[in-house]
Amino acid sequence: MAVFGLCLAADWFSKKWALAHLSAGESRPFLPGFLQLTLTANPGAAFSLGSHNGQAMGILATALTICLLVWIGKSVFSKAPLPVVQQVGMGCLLGGAVGNLVDRYTQGKVTDFLEFVFVSFPVFNMADVLIDVGIGLIAIAMFMSPSKAAETGTKAEANANG
Repeated sequence: MAVFGLCLAADWFSKKWALAHLSAGESRPFLPGFLQLTLTANPGAAFSLGSHNGQAMGILATALTICLLVWIGKSVFSKAPLPVVQQVGMGCLLGGAVGNLVDRYTQGKVTDFLEFVFVSFPVFNMADVLIDVGIGLIAIAMFMSPSKAAETGTKAEANANG
């Protein structure tokens, strides 16, 4: 739950900063040769898919987030302990998904502002980064052998307890 809250806050604050300090379409170097800041608004989904029908994209995003919540709930309340990597991944994934949903419901579009300089790629935001990191961490946890995953969770608990 803490990871979810931190991710949601990081996304919210980064978007508020971008809206306050960047003008639409303006590009500013951030990490020269790698990343620049370019403020855009995306009513659609990833890669601007469905941008002509933002309301449908909002409904689809809400449905997917509800499915994600159900899956996380089932995983968390199962009897098997979840690896820490998977728990962190779930928090990142959910924080990013909810962060973009907040934009959809408060603005009707998602605020994007991060743009790679070295490759032609759509402008994205912190929530998108967190979703990708979350998926990556969950994939890593899934590919860990069950004994290693349980061992990792047990070691983390042992370290926390003393």
